[in-house]
Amino acid sequence: MRGADWRTATVTAVGAGTVTADGIVWRCLDTYTLPLVGDVAVVSQSGNGNCIAIGRLSSGDPGWTTATLGTGYTQGNTTSQGNNNGPIRYRRVPWQGGWWMEWDGGATRSNGAQTSNMLSAALAATFRPAARASFVIARNATSITGVANSTSVVHSLKCDFDTDGTVQLVTATAGDTETNWLSLKGIRYPLS
Repeated sequence: MRGADWRTATVTAVGAGTVTADGIVWRCLDTYTLPLVGDVAVVSQSGNGNCIAIGRLSSGDPGWTTATLGTGYTQGNTTSQGNNNGPIRYRRVPWQGGWWMEWDGGATRSNGAQTSNMLSAALAATFRPAARASFVIARNATSITGVANSTSVVHSLKCDFDTDGTVQLVTATAGDTETNWLSLKGIRYPLS
């Protein structure tokens, strides 16, 4: 009977179903999805020389990045800004075998603030969707003038997350007043 030994190694290259670590090419188990250069992976080598990469060790919570907002936007908090949704932040997370973008928080918006990109700069390429991701998001309520016998109000607006790394507010002026606060809490879309 031949023995096997496992250890950890840092991934230096990723191939189709393989990773390279410590100068050795390791075949990935099906459960080791989306390997990345820099992963600290559990690897095992059998007594007859077969090499497998079992998976990455957890690095803990992927962590949130607080977005830097453009002119006319103020980060939300839990007392007075952004409908108390907290600051707008984002992170990239592995989910269902792929990478996803996740958003949280809210912001207060000044009338006339830019809508083509509510961020101060475009997101880095690793945070951009492969195709536009459109969502209906919460905003401050406003009435609709000119609609007879209606108690209708606007509670939402369209938000596009574009492949160029911008976050656009498409209907920020719908209703009688512009959007004064908005929430991105719970937004999630695939990156590929």
